[in-house]
Amino acid sequence: MPDPYPTPVGRASVRRRGRGVTIAIAIGLSPSLAPEAFAGDGPLSRYLQRPTRPGPHFLDHGVLQPTVAGGYPHLYRVGLSLGVLDHLTVGATAHWVPGQPAPRVAPEIAIAFYRGPMLEVGAWHFWSLYPPPVHDADVTTPSFQREAQWLLGTASFGQAALTGGFDIGVVRARVTDIGQEPTAEGDNPSVIQWRLGGGMHLRAGTRRWGFTAQVLVPQVMAELRFDLRFGLFEMRAKGGWKPSGVVEDWDRPSGL
Repeated sequence: MPDPYPTPVGRASVRRRGRGVTIAIAIGLSPSLAPEAFAGDGPLSRYLQRPTRPGPHFLDHGVLQPTVAGGYPHLYRVGLSLGVLDHLTVGATAHWVPGQPAPRVAPEIAIAFYRGPMLEVGAWHFWSLYPPPVHDADVTTPSFQREAQWLLGTASFGQAALTGGFDIGVVRARVTDIGQEPTAEGDNPSVIQWRLGGGMHLRAGTRRWGFTAQVLVPQVMAELRFDLRFGLFEMRAKGGWKPSGVVEDWDRPSGL
């Protein structure tokens, strides 16, 4: 029997039945409010569902990415990032370097100027850490934390499961001042240097997982990292765990 008190979609309604009052909330109950219903619902929704390249630096809207990496000079690091509106990626990373008793947390941010199915271009800012310098005669000498802040333009090209490209920009590094002798207290003098920097990257994987190799100079940094990408409030369809074009036996229609 049809309900004589239909519930309006997207708002609460009050129904009087007998002596009691029943409040029915339709949000989350109506099939018309499923994520698929947002397809084509305005230019922004359509834009956030267009094909994009699963590159190493930029995340889709509503995607959360944990990462773990190992390399030089850090022993290993972990990170967590979130994509906003396809063009902004914000996150933080924790580094461990030799001789460091506790990790150090640093911010990471990337801004995409253009993202398409085969090409993405933007800018990337992050920190890298290095072991502190020590005197050969006294490895316990107090010292400073060597570090580098990178501001790089980045361009990535790819097809299917591979995405590679170049990074170029400037690096602000705190390094040992070779023009000064260590102080009487044993400290190593340091100086801030601005230099041109850059490198290359290559990511292999899908829009849900991948391995990225990254090399940067002149403050040498090389690492291999693994990422997972989960949809928190993304507009795109679920799935994407298998590489594009890979079809398993159970995916084929019967008789083929």
